[in-house]
Amino acid sequence: MAKAALYQKYRSSTFEEVVGQEYIVRSIKNAVRENKVGHAYLFCGPRGTGKTTMARILAKAVNCENKSEAPCGKCENCIAAAEGTHPDIIEINAANETHVEDIRDLIDRARLAPMMGKQKIYIIDEVHQLSSAASSALLKTLEEPPENVIFVLATTDPQKLLPTIISRCQRFDFSRVKKDQIRDHLQFVAAKENIQLDKAAADMIAVLSDGGMRDALSILDQCAAYTGDRITEEDIDRIYGLATTDEKIGLITDILERNFAEILTRIRVYEQRGIDFIRFTDGMIDILKETFIYEQTHNASLLKIISQEQAETLSQADTSRTCMHIAEKLLETKERYRFASSAASAFEVSVLSLMEDRPVQAIVQPAAVPEKQPEKVIEPAAEEKEEPLPAAEPVQAMTAEEIIALLVQCSKQEKKNDEAAFEQLKGILGLDTRKYTSLLKDTKIAASGKDCILLLCRSTAVVNRINDRKENRELYFFVKKHLGVDKMLFAITEDDFRKASELFRTMMKEDRLPEAKPVVRYEKDTEQPETPEDKVIRLFGRENVEIIGE
Repeated sequence: MAKAALYQKYRSSTFEEVVGQEYIVRSIKNAVRENKVGHAYLFCGPRGTGKTTMARILAKAVNCENKSEAPCGKCENCIAAAEGTHPDIIEINAANETHVEDIRDLIDRARLAPMMGKQKIYIIDEVHQLSSAASSALLKTLEEPPENVIFVLATTDPQKLLPTIISRCQRFDFSRVKKDQIRDHLQFVAAKENIQLDKAAADMIAVLSDGGMRDALSILDQCAAYTGDRITEEDIDRIYGLATTDEKIGLITDILERNFAEILTRIRVYEQRGIDFIRFTDGMIDILKETFIYEQTHNASLLKIISQEQAETLSQADTSRTCMHIAEKLLETKERYRFASSAASAFEVSVLSLMEDRPVQAIVQPAAVPEKQPEKVIEPAAEEKEEPLPAAEPVQAMTAEEIIALLVQCSKQEKKNDEAAFEQLKGILGLDTRKYTSLLKDTKIAASGKDCILLLCRSTAVVNRINDRKENRELYFFVKKHLGVDKMLFAITEDDFRKASELFRTMMKEDRLPEAKPVVRYEKDTEQPETPEDKVIRLFGRENVEIIGE
C-alpha cells in the first residue's frame, strides 16, 4: 500500500486541530453548538489554506451525535465521515462536473431525506468553474433550499461567481496561514514522523509555502524523501535553488560597501547554482525591511527572518534610509523579471544601477569636513551687518543659532500652506521621481518661512543626504516644479530642532532674537557639469580608480 502523503495524514479532523483561521473556526464552531448553522456557506481563499478541510469538519459536526463536543470522532456518523463513506456527505469537484446536468442531478438528490445523519451536506469545490447554466441552476436551489440540506461552496476565485450566489451564502474569507504558525506545525509533524527538522529549515519551508499549509507539508514530505532523517537549511537550498540568509546578507553588505568585483562574482556563482532569483529578491527585500524595522524600534521580537546580531551588523554597515532605497529598487526589479530573457541579467543590472544612483555619502567614507569654526552667539547689535544665509552646505550640521536665523522668519500659516503642498507627494508616481518622493516622505515640516522650509528627520544620515549640495539642489528644483514651492530646504534632526527651539524661546524672552536673514536660492546654471572622470570616481570609488596622466 502506498504511503500516505503528510498533508493527507495530518489533515485537521476537529476544530481544535485547524491551524490559523481563528475567527472562522470560532464562528462555525459556535454556530454548530447553538444550532444556528446556515443553509449555504461560501469559503474563499488561496489554495491550501483549509477551505475543504473546514467544509469536512463542518459536515461531520452537524451530524455528530455528541453536540457538546462535535465532531467527537467516536460516534457512527463521525467515523463514517472520516472514512469517506457517509451517504449524506457528498463532495463534488466543479472542475470535473461543470455541466448543468451534473447540478440538476445534485438538486434532484438533494430533495431526498438524509439516510444516516440529520443533514445532507454538499461540498462543491472550485465552484467558480461551473458553467453559466450550471451556476443558474445552483442559484435556483440556493434561493429555495430543500429542508435538511446544507451547501458548502469553496473557491479560490470568488469574483468569477454570480453575485446573486454570493449574496445567498454566508461568506468566510480564508487568509494565508502565518509563517510562524506554519513553522510550528511543521516542527510538530516532523517530531511525530521522527524527522529532525532544523528551525532555519522550517522557517525556509514556511516562506516557500507562501501561506499554504498543504504546500508546506508537501515540501516537508519531499525534503524528507531527499535527505532522510534530518532536514537542514542547506538541503532546502539545494532542492529548490535557494540561497541562505547569510548569503543574502553578504550580498547586501557588498552593495553597501561597493565591492564591485565581489558582487559580480556572487551573482555569477548564483546563476551557475541555478538560484531562483525571484525568491532570492524576495528574501533580500524581507531582510532589508527587517533591518529598517529594527533600526527604528530596536525591538528584536519583531524580527522573523534575521537575528538581532545580523540586524545590528547591517544597521552599522549603513542607514535604514539606504536599505529602504535598495528594497525599492529590488521591487522594481521583480517587475522586470516577467520581460527579461534572463532573471540573472535583470538582477545584475539592478544591483549595478544601485552602485550608480545611491547617495555617495551613504556608500563610501565621507570626505573630510573642514574644521568648524567656533560658534558665534547672535547679539542684537544694530551695527551687525546682515549676510545672506547660504544654501545648504554639504553634510555639515547646522548650529542652533543658524536654525534660529531661519525660525525667526517662519510662521504657522506658511507651514500650513507648505504641508498642504507636500500632500501632493502621494500622487506623484514614476521611477524618475521616486528618488525624491521617497526621501521627502521620510521627513516632516518643522517650520516654514517665506524663503525656507525646515525639514525634520529621524536620522542624521537623512539630514546629511538632504543637505548634501548636489542632492539639495536637485530636491529644490523637484519641489519647485512638482509642488509649486520655491523655497530652500534645510534638514535637521529632532534633537537639533528641540535644542534650537529651547534657545529660541530663551532669546525671545530676553528680547534678543536676530533679524530674519535672506536665503539664497539656487540658480539653474550655476552648477558645473559632471566630467567623465568624476562619474567614474563616483561609480567605483576614488581608491579603485587610476587616471592616467593625472
